Amino acid sequence: MAWTMPDVEFVDVGVPDPGAGSAAEPRIARFRAEVLALAPRADQEQFSSRAARTLPVADRDPFRTPYAVVHDGHAVGFGVLDVQGYPDELAGEAQRAVLLRSFYVGARWQRRGLGGAAIRALPQVAHKLAPDAGVLLLTVNVRNTDAVRAYLAGGFVDEGRLYLGGEAGPQHVLRRELPGC
Repeated sequence: MAWTMPDVEFVDVGVPDPGAGSAAEPRIARFRAEVLALAPRADQEQFSSRAARTLPVADRDPFRTPYAVVHDGHAVGFGVLDVQGYPDELAGEAQRAVLLRSFYVGARWQRRGLGGAAIRALPQVAHKLAPDAGVLLLTVNVRNTDAVRAYLAGGFVDEGRLYLGGEAGPQHVLRRELPGC
């Protein structure tokens, strides 16, 4: 039996411009409600939190873009791409970076290949958001071994550096070069 990679789409779920009157607003509102209801597994929550906590922060920050990871018409995951963040202390070089924050796939959607598909799609999404950025960065807690494996399998590289400012302890700094760089 052949295994195929599931399709995922990243949908910007930032607060819609009230003056835009877009037909997409009901769709965005539905995805926002779905990501707010999502939760990672209980043992993972200390590492990524929930959209209920991180989406309002992204809504208030013009440099952060919140995304729903959508599969088959439903939000199955959530993450925030930050074009400012703290990449200077993570990048280790003078290069424009995009930082992935608060990424997770909802517990009921895990173990279906959706996280891997989303991780592989992240560079294209980051490149569209910040075409002049050269690298996508993220931190992942050293104890979150499932996530570390998933990011490495999705093409991220661990260069052996740790970020020590995380609330749940030391984090690996992982990077992925962006397309066209």
